[in-house]
Amino acid sequence: VEGVSIAFESADTADIEISFRSGAFFMVGPAGVSAVTMMEKQAVTYPAGEAVPLRTRTLYSVAGIEIVAVNMTQSGVIKPVAVDPASRSTGENALLFHLAGNGTPVVLTLWDNGNDMQVSDSVIINGNSVRFSYGSPAVKLPFSLALTDFILERYPGSNSPSGYRSKVVLKDAEKGVEMPFEIFMNNVLKYRGYRFYQSSYDADEMGTILSVNHDRTGMLVTYSGYALLFFFIFLSLLNRKAVFHTVKASNWTSVLRRSALVLVMLLLVPGAGDVFAQNVIPGKEAADRFGYVLIQDQKGRTKPLAAMSSDILRKVTGKNSFEGMTPMQVFMGIVIDFDSWKDVPLIKVSNRELQRSLGLTANYAAFSDIVDMSGGGSYKLAGEVNRVYSLPPSERNKTDKEIVKVDERVNIVYMIYTENFLRMIPLRDGSHNWSTPHEALSAAAGSRDSAYLAELMPKLASALNDNHEAAVRQIAGSVSEYQKQYSDYELPSKTKIGAEVMYYRLMIFERLFPFYSTAGILLLSLLIAMVLKGRKVLPAVAAVLRWLLFGGFLLHTFALALRWYISGHSPMSNGYESMIFISWVTLLAGFIFSRKSEFALSATAVLSGLTLLVAHLSFLDPEITNLVPVLQSYWLTLHVSVITGSYGFLGLGAVLGIISMILLAFTNRDNIGRISGTLDDLIVINYRTLTLGLYFLTVGTFLGAVWANESWGRYWGWDPKETWSLITIIVYSFVIHSRLIPGLRDIYTFNLLSVVAFASVLMTYFGVNYYLSGLHSYAGGDPVPVPSFVYLAVISLAIVAVAAWIRYKRWDTAAQNDNKE
Repeated sequence: VEGVSIAFESADTADIEISFRSGAFFMVGPAGVSAVTMMEKQAVTYPAGEAVPLRTRTLYSVAGIEIVAVNMTQSGVIKPVAVDPASRSTGENALLFHLAGNGTPVVLTLWDNGNDMQVSDSVIINGNSVRFSYGSPAVKLPFSLALTDFILERYPGSNSPSGYRSKVVLKDAEKGVEMPFEIFMNNVLKYRGYRFYQSSYDADEMGTILSVNHDRTGMLVTYSGYALLFFFIFLSLLNRKAVFHTVKASNWTSVLRRSALVLVMLLLVPGAGDVFAQNVIPGKEAADRFGYVLIQDQKGRTKPLAAMSSDILRKVTGKNSFEGMTPMQVFMGIVIDFDSWKDVPLIKVSNRELQRSLGLTANYAAFSDIVDMSGGGSYKLAGEVNRVYSLPPSERNKTDKEIVKVDERVNIVYMIYTENFLRMIPLRDGSHNWSTPHEALSAAAGSRDSAYLAELMPKLASALNDNHEAAVRQIAGSVSEYQKQYSDYELPSKTKIGAEVMYYRLMIFERLFPFYSTAGILLLSLLIAMVLKGRKVLPAVAAVLRWLLFGGFLLHTFALALRWYISGHSPMSNGYESMIFISWVTLLAGFIFSRKSEFALSATAVLSGLTLLVAHLSFLDPEITNLVPVLQSYWLTLHVSVITGSYGFLGLGAVLGIISMILLAFTNRDNIGRISGTLDDLIVINYRTLTLGLYFLTVGTFLGAVWANESWGRYWGWDPKETWSLITIIVYSFVIHSRLIPGLRDIYTFNLLSVVAFASVLMTYFGVNYYLSGLHSYAGGDPVPVPSFVYLAVISLAIVAVAAWIRYKRWDTAAQNDNKE
């Protein structure tokens, strides 16, 4: 090995001799041996000629080479033994080849630890040398690639990668080509049928890892198939003779066959919060004025302090305002006068058991209730926090999860107090990092900026206490000028800063969900009442509600566009953004089908309101964040908008199915004619809605396959989201074709299927995103708690379905008796 001979109990002289005596192994080196244990990292040096005990988990340096003993046995042989993967993982696999010939059978073992691209070994049998190899074969390219530079870019002030790229030079001697190229995520090097993708990079950030694909014919066939699929979907929507346009209520059997419709939804209105009082409150105008100052957050995004304070207040209190104060008033109040604010109950503690352990009588705790300020700052939750974090997420109960949340809220308040969130001063050290005024003052000691930095926070505190807006404006302006002068990257424009402050102050999405729900329920109630009584809805009332919903839809559209402008990317990159987009598409679907029935608009208004309500539950974070590298692509807008748009149409189908079953449950001899006709109208709308939803879901899924091929070089990886998207396509394909299956042609079955099928959408969206791990997951497999209203909703739907079935079967029996007579 490397010119050094190694022998085991050899009579010949060797550089390194290994021997076995007295039940132990020893090694003798020519010029001494240095041994380092891997656990203790302690080095021991042995002189030349001394027998050194040979042990596992020890690194020996001898004669210029390094030796580690992996396995040693006194007698017998080393052979692979199967282990139970559930109880133990060795990290190694073994492939056994049994070779038989004229002589004695031979067993050859190949060990695969997963780190080597290929493992191989040889054996002599019948005088012939036989070599076996396992793994990926090496393929020689007809050209070469040389890496000239690897660049890892991070968001300013954080370790989060904003992108990474490889600068390479392609050389093809055969064709006389020498071409420089930059490979990065969603930017693929294509040459002679080969496609190189930016896959990953070495831990030391000095080398790059590329994946390669060579499948020109396969791509041509696959993309042609996708194109044909999209073309015929488009054709089926244009063709006036297609089922989408010609479908009629007569395609489903009904024992009612007349007219009308019904649905009742519940709107939960949160009650008013508790009222706390405190003495030290910065002036509103002055505090809000300082909110225009830019800061760097912990995720590397540069944004107004007003946005940061809004996100912080929501995380700490669970509210968008606190006892009539704006987020900036609360934030700056803690910064400039923590001694008063530490006793203000603003940390949300919702778990009763945790409240009792902390001695609380309400749902909010003060910082001093959890941190003993008189006892040297001891943390009352320290022991519990250490215990909970030692548990895997799957083993944490409700109290444990609440401890984690409260711990985060306490730390946030402490970070406000220590000014860790006020990273608004660029460090003049050639980096993109910003620091707090106190840290910047320490770094700038003795410079001309030290006086300015030393006076900054005292002047600001004085101006805020006096509500001196002009003085605060002057201080904020000086900070902004300092940032412009010394920042090493481009800052957001004044227009974008103003837009983000306005976005957080307007809180359009928070205001829309009670508005949508209220207007939708009013319109739906009017429609149901009129159908049951046999009267027409007052045109004026219906028109007013319709125009109110349209105004809300315009505001919704404006808020989406505003968030898009602020973030610099389409608002579809996380769970919260996809929910507000689904709500928008749902209402859009309602307006599209409202010409056929007012029930479509009322149903989508209620559904849009509930979707926005879910978007603002505690497990979804509305904070505007940076994009991870793979999402920095136009495919994000194209793929995600189509996929999430389909959820709006499929959700509308589910609501229409619920409405139809409620109407069925309310039928009697006086209204059966009206309800039957309404059900006929609704089932046609429902069919077209589900068809559009299925089309969008299918197109979006295959667009995702194209994006995956452009980003990673593969179309399908059986990621949980991909798998459940396919399941949802299959489920809804069955639903819209169920009218062709004997025994499933009646209106009750179709409406029931449209409701039950929506469970696959919920699993695709919530189940995958928050309960499974994968490329599309937002929570990494750490499940969020299932809200209690979900169980109530399932029970309510089951009751409605059973009631509708009983009533429908009663009419069916009556119709059969009439036919016999």
